Amino acid sequence: MGRVSGKDMEMKRICWLIVATLLGACSPAPDFTDETGKSISLSALAGKPLLVNYFAPWCAPCLREMPLLAALHREGRIGVIAINYDPASPGELAELARRHQIAVPLMVPLDEASLPFPRPGALPTSYLLDGEGRLQETLVGEIDEHRLADLRAWAAAQP
Repeated sequence: MGRVSGKDMEMKRICWLIVATLLGACSPAPDFTDETGKSISLSALAGKPLLVNYFAPWCAPCLREMPLLAALHREGRIGVIAINYDPASPGELAELARRHQIAVPLMVPLDEASLPFPRPGALPTSYLLDGEGRLQETLVGEIDEHRLADLRAWAAAQP
């Protein structure tokens, strides 16, 4: 077995740094922080349709629709996440979920997130994404039983 020179060792280190950098660059950039402080990318939620709901604890229609969104999420054909409209820390999100009995994952979007939809001008607003993360529909206003039935029918028609 031959001896490895210092120059060879340095080249080996540089190669490993390049490989590590490239692998890190392949990871999707985080778009959200959840109530536990974990960073999550929108692409990590791909694979099935996703309803992204913007809400605020001061918005009565937002809180009224939460049980319907939780039911949709439990059914599993459409994932549901709720984004607090106001800035909040992970601890504040966890407290919101507890206080208002919110049973869907709560998220805070990161400032640099490049989401396929704009920040809404009215609450509640929900964005329906297909399994590949493409915007399919924008739902402005409270989701009621009728809209929930439409969402279920849409999901059932997906391949």
